[in-house]
Amino acid sequence: MNANAPGKSSPAVRIIVRLLIALVILVVALGLTLWRAPLWVAERLTQFQLLRAAIHSRSMVIDGNDVHYIEGGSGQPIVLIHGLGSQAQQDWVALAPYLVRAGYHVYALDLLGYGQSAKPADRTYSIPEEAKFVESFLNANHLDTVALGGVSMGGWIASTVALDQPQRVTRLMLFDSAGMWFKLSFDPALFTPQTSQQVNQLMALVTPDPPALPEFVKADFIRRMKRDGWVVRRALVSMMAGGDELDEKFSALKMPMLIVWGKEDTLTPLSLAESMHRAAPQSVLVVYGDCGHIAVVTCMDRIAPTALDFLSGTGRQPGQTIEVPAPTR
Repeated sequence: MNANAPGKSSPAVRIIVRLLIALVILVVALGLTLWRAPLWVAERLTQFQLLRAAIHSRSMVIDGNDVHYIEGGSGQPIVLIHGLGSQAQQDWVALAPYLVRAGYHVYALDLLGYGQSAKPADRTYSIPEEAKFVESFLNANHLDTVALGGVSMGGWIASTVALDQPQRVTRLMLFDSAGMWFKLSFDPALFTPQTSQQVNQLMALVTPDPPALPEFVKADFIRRMKRDGWVVRRALVSMMAGGDELDEKFSALKMPMLIVWGKEDTLTPLSLAESMHRAAPQSVLVVYGDCGHIAVVTCMDRIAPTALDFLSGTGRQPGQTIEVPAPTR
């Protein structure tokens, strides 16, 4: 019998057809995943980016709660704390690889209630509570002394840890940090957006000239806020009560301090950085033009050399304020 007779296909052709069908199914599945869960896809891509920099996803149990963190490198330890409503890999994807390449041992944890860490219902998610959690994380990893860094709410938590255990924190890095009183210029409900317009407003708060997000991405973000936004709202209630602000305590921070700020930050204004700098005269304040609240991500190519010089002790003299203009286009 002729295998190539009319009406019959060869085994090779049938294999090719099957492969093409499988490829089409895979492309459709990937497309549906991207459309329905774009944030999940973005997180997987970020994990891959970190893995290429030898930064790995880890987990451990602290006080009965599952805790997720990323870790990479060797040498002097640096612990990084993310901001409100965020997670470790999102806020530190840009800085962590620089630190690992420079010879530091980097840890960045998902705070309780955020990212892949547990979200226990009985917590207040206050600044002092999260600070104690960070201290438990340091204990669990046997980190007796560390350089500590935090962005936004994470800077407030890092400062609180440094006040609680100053002997443990050798250097402190604050990126567009909260922690002192300031008047909000926006509705705090924007932290947990429920509409497409609110997502746009939140994006405009955190970065100048924000990219236009597709509607399916905004829809996924809103779904996530409906699921996990209760943690953010509970944290906000505690923060806005006013009992945990550091205005009267900030001057007790005596370790070397780097304060990094985006000049166009409209969430935590530059006046806040200036207040911190005055209260801690040993600090160095560096202000980056054309950068907003998430400068630690969007402007890291410019910020990283400053952070590395500070950590090595070869940076600017204490007390200085440096303005770094926007790059020419």
